[in-house]
Amino acid sequence: MTDVVLDARAVLGEGPVWDPRERVLRWVDIEPGLVHRFDPATGEDTAFEFGEPVGTVAARAGGGLVLATRSGLWTSAADGGDRVRRYEVDTDPPGGRFNDGKADPWGRFWAGTMLEGTTGAALHRLDPDGSLHRVLTGVSISNGLGWSPDGATLYYVDTATGGVDAFDHDPDTGTLSNRRRLVDVDRGSPDGMTVDADGCLWVALWDGWGLRRHAPDGRLLTTVELPAQRVTSCAFGGEDLSTLYITTARTGLSNMDDKAGAVFACAPGVCGLPPGEWAG
Repeated sequence: MTDVVLDARAVLGEGPVWDPRERVLRWVDIEPGLVHRFDPATGEDTAFEFGEPVGTVAARAGGGLVLATRSGLWTSAADGGDRVRRYEVDTDPPGGRFNDGKADPWGRFWAGTMLEGTTGAALHRLDPDGSLHRVLTGVSISNGLGWSPDGATLYYVDTATGGVDAFDHDPDTGTLSNRRRLVDVDRGSPDGMTVDADGCLWVALWDGWGLRRHAPDGRLLTTVELPAQRVTSCAFGGEDLSTLYITTARTGLSNMDDKAGAVFACAPGVCGLPPGEWAG
């Protein structure tokens, strides 16, 4: 059973990630450029304005945040201060922006760009030494990311392709190879994603009113129904990572009778993997 834990009425809620140091869920509302901090213990949600759309956020190992935004990749203090732009956005043709991303367990930060209607976007990897690498091109809407528990596989969503792909992944270098289709999504479009401790994928369904759990071989295991049409992403959190938090969006909807823009939570009976931090 899923419950609304925050009736945020977000325009485009996205990028949830658990912060175990502060025991809070960080998430973004992309279009108004809000970076949120939700405390489940108190129900308090606060946010700072970044001043431009923010696709996703992750923690830095040394403190503060790393963010993927309309204009590039930034670092900041946890409250949004001390901002430094590390890299500008790069799409071909120009006009795209950074979208979804995630820190991995080995200290890297991955973030992809989006440029709807083209394949001029890319998936990027920001290494701990601050170097940026374009690891995948020919992308339209770079979206959900996740790694298998042993790190040997990266799962990836380019929403326009209608599914989830898998790559062989080298944890020592972050190198990708052997791309193959793992899941074809036939209910809405694939959006954000997380991986649980059993190695199964949880895929958010944009215009699909829910999310699905798939086995590592792609088999459909579970569908979680939600009273929100545009489900954007999900992340495990809580003391033992047993709570699945789910973000949703209101953007582009004419019928607002559902719970569009709320943050939901459920206890699916499995735990998540510890969230990564950028080591730069």
